[in-house]
Amino acid sequence: MRLRTGTAAVAVVALSAVMLLSWAAAAADGFREGYELGLEEGKKDAPLINIVWGIVGGVIAFGIAAFSAPPDPSAMRMQQLEGKSSDYKAGYFEGYAQGRQNMRLLYIGGGAVLPTLLLLVLLGM
Repeated sequence: MRLRTGTAAVAVVALSAVMLLSWAAAAADGFREGYELGLEEGKKDAPLINIVWGIVGGVIAFGIAAFSAPPDPSAMRMQQLEGKSSDYKAGYFEGYAQGRQNMRLLYIGGGAVLPTLLLLVLLGM
């Protein structure tokens, strides 16, 4: 069975497209997996001391936290990434920063609200 040149070219292009799309899907899966793990670990790594910073600093501490970047992952977390793909690492770093920042804002905001709630309770009595 002989294939015409045009048919063979179409088959090669179609096969190339399938391979390229499967590679892109695998890269997206790596990014997503890294992002999800980074998000989870970033939330775990946010220290509770941020509540104290919120109590002491109030709105100013919240503003500083909102406009500053969260700390990078620890050396132990970085060792877990050895041997992972660059897409996975990029997703991890993005997710870690997002998770850590969310928890920082939650803790500092909660700490900043505590004195106000205490004052309202005391004045209400």
